[in-house]
Amino acid sequence: MKRLQINLLRLFNLRRDQDTPEEIDTTIRDGISVTGANLWGLIGAIFIASIGLNVNSTAVIIGAMLISPLMGPIVGIGYGIGIKDLALIRMSARNLGIFVLISLLTATTYFFITPLNIAQSELLARTSPNLWDVLIAFIGGSLGMIGATRRQGSNIVPGVAIATALMPPLCTAGFGLATGNWHYFGGAFYLFTINSVFIAFASLLVVKMLRLPARGDGAKARWQARAIITATVLATAVPSGFLAVRLVSQKLFEQTAQTVLASIDKDPRYVLLGREIGTTEHRVVLTMGGENGVANVQEEVKRQFQAQGYEDTVVVVRNIGSEKVDVGQITEALKKELLQNTLQQLQDTTALNRKLESEAQALRASDAQRNQLIQEILALYPSVACVSVGQGSHWQRNQATLQTTQIVSLTVIRALRQEERARLSAWLSTRYPTQSIRLQVTPLPLGKKQRQPSDAALNAACSV
Repeated sequence: MKRLQINLLRLFNLRRDQDTPEEIDTTIRDGISVTGANLWGLIGAIFIASIGLNVNSTAVIIGAMLISPLMGPIVGIGYGIGIKDLALIRMSARNLGIFVLISLLTATTYFFITPLNIAQSELLARTSPNLWDVLIAFIGGSLGMIGATRRQGSNIVPGVAIATALMPPLCTAGFGLATGNWHYFGGAFYLFTINSVFIAFASLLVVKMLRLPARGDGAKARWQARAIITATVLATAVPSGFLAVRLVSQKLFEQTAQTVLASIDKDPRYVLLGREIGTTEHRVVLTMGGENGVANVQEEVKRQFQAQGYEDTVVVVRNIGSEKVDVGQITEALKKELLQNTLQQLQDTTALNRKLESEAQALRASDAQRNQLIQEILALYPSVACVSVGQGSHWQRNQATLQTTQIVSLTVIRALRQEERARLSAWLSTRYPTQSIRLQVTPLPLGKKQRQPSDAALNAACSV
């Protein structure tokens, strides 16, 4: 048991490939500096992320997050607190402020001049932070600091840059400034604050865990630093906890509403034409068709919600024959559903086209390879009259499954010697190292005094 514990400790030991404290310090300080390359990289990343949010492209947003230098000063703050370096903390905070200001100005400028001013789903996703964002930032910050302390490069840091998503919230905040939407600005900037605080906090904890040496005298203000850190972490995390509780409550109500409305939709007595679910106020608006009374539907829906524990649900039922029906709203809902279906079909068609194009490219490459192989065989073996190269299936009785094999069939004027055939087989194996090769050599029948086959015999032997 003790040996197992020792092996586990060695397995999870972070100091085995840890870099020297001097190299770690140099690496982190290099990422903090405000240089021309970092500033241009930041501006370019902001523009790319803003375009990605504007056109709702996840791939473009991920690319922007990978080239963003925003994480450097945030890690620098946590590292500076951990090693008690007040000058480093100040420099990191100042540079982070410069980065944030430039990012907001760049994003606001882009969204002010772009003709596309509709908030897409990727942008809206950055306006409602919650407790899960705290967990992502904390875990990501911990892994990012661990990756920064390794001797060799690691794929942890790029993954952390994607997971913690520092760049998109700032771009969304710029969208809020450009459009005058303070709800978007506040939610997005709060998300950026959550990520920044907990990345720095996680970096501080990793520095303490790895016991990196102190580089300043912070004993006098140690209690003040602890108080400030505790207050900052709580002030950032507590509101996100309330938002997480509200989000869970809304999701649970939405799931319940979908279940209830699905049962109404399946009921042959009712014709459900449209639905609106208000998760915040627990309100459901239904548009019904058919001859059944509104009261019957309303009573049935309320009964099902009460059975699920939602007694306060407000149910509004509108009949298609009523004057209160908003036909335009129904039409808009149908258009939205049609658009979603069309977009899904377009995505499926695009994926199928890409798959077919990939297969066509593979076939063209295979044809080109076979053509080249035929030309080389004809050049190396002048006695070959015709060549056939193709892929086929091979089976024999002592095998359970079919095997895919590359078949090379030669018709030769003169029979190949044993060493020639062996050399040809070895050469083919190097050309197709991952495939099974079947070589078939068929000599042309010649008369006793005949050195070359007749054209008729050659055509007959080589005809497909």
